[in-house]
Amino acid sequence: MREKYRRQAMQETKNIGDNQNDSYVAGNSEDPVFFGAKNVIDAELKIINKKHGDDKRETKDLAGLALSGGGIRSASFSLGIMQALAYKKWLSKIDYLSTVSGGGYIGTGLTWLLSKKWQLKNGSTITFDTSPANFPYVTYPMCGGAYDKDKRTGIMELKDRIKDTISAKVRGKMLHYLRQNAKYLTPGGGINIFSLVAVLLRGIGLGLMTYLGLFVLLFILLNKLNLFCPVQTTLSASLNYNCFLLIALAGLALYLVSLPVYSLGTFLLRRSKTIAYCCRRFYEISAGTLLPFVLVLAVLGIIPFVSQWLEGHLTSETIQSTYFAITGKQIKTSGVFGVFSIIIGIISSLAAFMKTSKTGASKIPVGLFVSVGAAALLFGVLILAYHMSMDIPDGFILSLLVMVGLLALVVNLNHVSVHRYYRDRLMEIFMPDVAGIMADSYERSHKTKEANKKKLHEMYARTDNADDSGPYHIINANVVLVSSRRAKFRGRGGDNFILTPAYCGSNATGWRKTEEYMDGAMTLASAMAISGAAVNPDAGGGGEGVTRQPFLAMLMGMLNLRLGYWVPNPDPQKSKGILKPPVPNYIWPGLWEIIRRNRLNENAYFLQLSDGGHFENLALYELIRRRLGLIIVCDGAADPHCTFAELANAMEKVRTDFGALILIKNENIQDLIPSPKRKGIKPAKKGFLMADIIYADNSKGKLLYINTTFCEGLSADFYGYKKEHPSFPEEPTGDQFFDEKQFEAYRELGYQIAWEMMRDDKVMKDDIVRKIMPAT
Repeated sequence: MREKYRRQAMQETKNIGDNQNDSYVAGNSEDPVFFGAKNVIDAELKIINKKHGDDKRETKDLAGLALSGGGIRSASFSLGIMQALAYKKWLSKIDYLSTVSGGGYIGTGLTWLLSKKWQLKNGSTITFDTSPANFPYVTYPMCGGAYDKDKRTGIMELKDRIKDTISAKVRGKMLHYLRQNAKYLTPGGGINIFSLVAVLLRGIGLGLMTYLGLFVLLFILLNKLNLFCPVQTTLSASLNYNCFLLIALAGLALYLVSLPVYSLGTFLLRRSKTIAYCCRRFYEISAGTLLPFVLVLAVLGIIPFVSQWLEGHLTSETIQSTYFAITGKQIKTSGVFGVFSIIIGIISSLAAFMKTSKTGASKIPVGLFVSVGAAALLFGVLILAYHMSMDIPDGFILSLLVMVGLLALVVNLNHVSVHRYYRDRLMEIFMPDVAGIMADSYERSHKTKEANKKKLHEMYARTDNADDSGPYHIINANVVLVSSRRAKFRGRGGDNFILTPAYCGSNATGWRKTEEYMDGAMTLASAMAISGAAVNPDAGGGGEGVTRQPFLAMLMGMLNLRLGYWVPNPDPQKSKGILKPPVPNYIWPGLWEIIRRNRLNENAYFLQLSDGGHFENLALYELIRRRLGLIIVCDGAADPHCTFAELANAMEKVRTDFGALILIKNENIQDLIPSPKRKGIKPAKKGFLMADIIYADNSKGKLLYINTTFCEGLSADFYGYKKEHPSFPEEPTGDQFFDEKQFEAYRELGYQIAWEMMRDDKVMKDDIVRKIMPAT
């Protein structure tokens, strides 16, 4: 029966696309309601309303839950909030679940567990839902003794509720599994920190082997054509055999000639303002293209001269004679220099990246690290490639060509980067094999083969019973658009790219039906990992950060240091003429990303998806677009200085793009900021606030914002934990290795703050809240 309803829902969405005569929805700038996404949201609304048996509800009647980025800390915090919401029956009234990055971990876990009826090893079945009794991670308590009623009302009532449904022991196993595996990157069972290091080195090694091999082949070809030979006896002879320097000198000469020509032109065209203006723009564009072109060719051209100088100056006669006596060969200083330069470049690049995760001013600017790392690595690769091209025997050239060709064209970048490791670890913890967990089988629960192949378009909410179904899940990612022709996308570095059961895409690219996008190959696990791809070239938190610097982005691209994912453009027009979808490889889009920086835009065939927090880290953006009546936001991002930067970024983007105002007063924010009260402890007044939302059509919504704040009214165990861990609850997001106590601290913090929010008089008496949420 459940499978029948699921198929009906899938067919219904398919019919919507058929009625449009196309599975692709282009962004419509004339859409005043949903800002380009009307057809997409209409399809979502039809699915949601069918689940509730009410086809008259509009988006203003719906509620959404947004789970922010912040890695495992946000996942833990959001879990506690969802437990409290489920217990008070609020979660069953949530229509949309919007997640990004760490919030997507636990959000995807919930979507996964609600997606089917689970067959256990003993032949019985389990069906989870969002009700207090059957929430998969339990509402509270897990099992055994309860808190005193004076501290936590309603606990004994919960025990009675679950008596005849799923036992607390069964549901407690799901929570226990998460709690004990919060160090998801190194879960054990043979997968440890060295596994992670090995995967990182694999990406670096393959990238270096491929691009080093390509340069070696290039230098060999030019040498065979007498266009790039070793240094000759005279400078003029050397130049005759160095095509790079000749072209660079020609370009420089052209630039020098243009100087007096341009000056004369300004005099001759002084009366024609329009022509003079056009000529100025032409010169500025041309010169801006010519100079970097000349610089690159000049660097390539001086490689033979630098190599010869290194051979003659960096090795003493004693070292040479000793090395010759031992090996019978002359030491090649240029090759050694190239290797060391590459090592220095990698270390400098990693050091520059590590600096971004620390607070406080650095004695050495990050930009200097980036420049040194880029120069050392790139020049080291060129020197080593030139050295190898001079010594490689002719008989090995064909073998080298075949090897490099296979690496460059056949290897899928998505499968050899650290993304796959990251995806699999998240999937094993948050999308486990339920039967394995219930049978206490570590091996089976971690080898979650079904989750590995579960398609995103198959994750439709069950439509047979409202209590058995979960919210419609929007997984938010960022599409990298640093070279977009539109200033809006270029300045932000990207656009919000949704991954949902019905559609995938963005305003910049349009939206494609998920069942047809990538031939339906996008999995739920991959979508979760893409949304949390925090480390990526050309992307940074809120569209900013050191990884947006071109030099560092080039290095990360060359070394394939990315958590992001290459996908085809949703717009079918961008794949015209392509008979078979290619795999993203080291040539296309790899080499294009490194050399042709202008291809990272909405018109390219291959798009790079990264962490949704690189655009907006609260997962609020798409819920505001849909003009929901009630939105609950869980902000689990680290904010040690109480800047509320993620909230400010979201408010700016929804105001700019959707004309929506979130009216938060200064005194409301002040209530969330810790203030001195007693020695060593700085509690805030509360951990939540309520604000009005004014949409572009003057309709109103309500925002409930929950923050990871150490606030008044928390249970006594928090004070003990904070004394041991003074930075709690603002420990850095870079800490992704939570132990049991740390996981529990953030989970319980989320639970208690959400609980207090649902007991607040102003919240419970608000007209919009009362209309949408049950009074319990």
